[in-house]
Amino acid sequence: MKRRILVGLIVLAIIPWAGVLVFLHAQTPDLAALPTLLVLPTLTPSITPSLTGTPTISPVPPTLSPSFTPSPTETAAPTLTPTLATRVLEISAVMPGVFVPPTLTPFPPGLILLPAPPQPLEPLPNATYQPPPYEGWYRFESDHPNVRYATSWERRLHNDASQGQYHRTENAGSALTFAFEGEGLQIRYVAARNMGMFQVMVDGVVMETVDAYAPEIAFEGTRIYTLSSGSHRLEIRGAGQKNPQSEGYVLSLDAVQVFRGSANTLILPPALETAAPTLAPLPAAGVELIAAPSTVQPTATPIPPRLITVSVVIAYDENGNRSVDPAEGVRGISVRVVEVGTNRVITQAFTDGGGYAQLQVVAAAPARVVVPYFGKFWEINSGRAGGDLRFTLLLTPGNQPGLIP
Repeated sequence: MKRRILVGLIVLAIIPWAGVLVFLHAQTPDLAALPTLLVLPTLTPSITPSLTGTPTISPVPPTLSPSFTPSPTETAAPTLTPTLATRVLEISAVMPGVFVPPTLTPFPPGLILLPAPPQPLEPLPNATYQPPPYEGWYRFESDHPNVRYATSWERRLHNDASQGQYHRTENAGSALTFAFEGEGLQIRYVAARNMGMFQVMVDGVVMETVDAYAPEIAFEGTRIYTLSSGSHRLEIRGAGQKNPQSEGYVLSLDAVQVFRGSANTLILPPALETAAPTLAPLPAAGVELIAAPSTVQPTATPIPPRLITVSVVIAYDENGNRSVDPAEGVRGISVRVVEVGTNRVITQAFTDGGGYAQLQVVAAAPARVVVPYFGKFWEINSGRAGGDLRFTLLLTPGNQPGLIP
């Protein structure tokens, strides 16, 4: 009897626990830890809490306790910086047998072309009293600071000398140097019966050997040397020679005259003439000519430009003696040089107080000198090699100076 009562109590105790187990099994699903993937904008590791249930056997409902499990994070890929690559393709085309003829480059308008520096018109401006830059012809006296003497040269005074003085030396081995800028050069020296020969050297090149002997003292000038643009170095030294009639080897310098063109002036020296090669005659004995070069046909050579200096005097012949007297010149009259056929004005000038006007022109075609106001003109021969031309226009007494503009 006691055993039955004990079994009944055990069954009654187990039944509530079985109900609890059934209830928990119905209400609580199976809990499992699953990995989560969370991508944050900053791509930084994060910790995501996950809830795990721990069942407990108690008469009270189970409680859920939070547990932290690390979640895998996504690793950011390295950032690639875009670059721009440029490929340059160069193509060189070679066309054998094709010849492109050269074309002439036009000169800018207003450019004055000269075959050589123009003749200096005395008196020249003194460079000692005017600051650089110089334009045109300028005179550097023998005592100019840029003139450097190797030895002491003696200063002499003379009325006919430039600026009334010059320098000389009896030391035949002495020399002088002078640095300058320009395209033209001329040396003024003293010629006398005791003068020797001297060399004119520019940039180390001997331009000329000058014989300064003369039976009477005179102040001469060398020829005009045409130079390239830029800086140059002049050197004058004794040649160690003298004229057989000379009494010594004295060197002298009166002045150095330099021409420097303006920005719109270009000096183009004419091309040097070279002799054409000729075929030497072959011996006739036992020689037979099978082939020979073709005969060079002559071609027309254009006339090179030439420098012509035109001087015009316009005067009022008041006394009727058919000559220009003082105070008879007419001022302000236009004198022009024009091309024949086109009447294009090449250059123009106006007469001064003495009625004198001078023009310099470089022309390769026929031209003429025109005085438009009086309808007077003179022809310039196209075959003339250059030089000086002088024309005089005498007005009759009927033309009053007051009526001439």
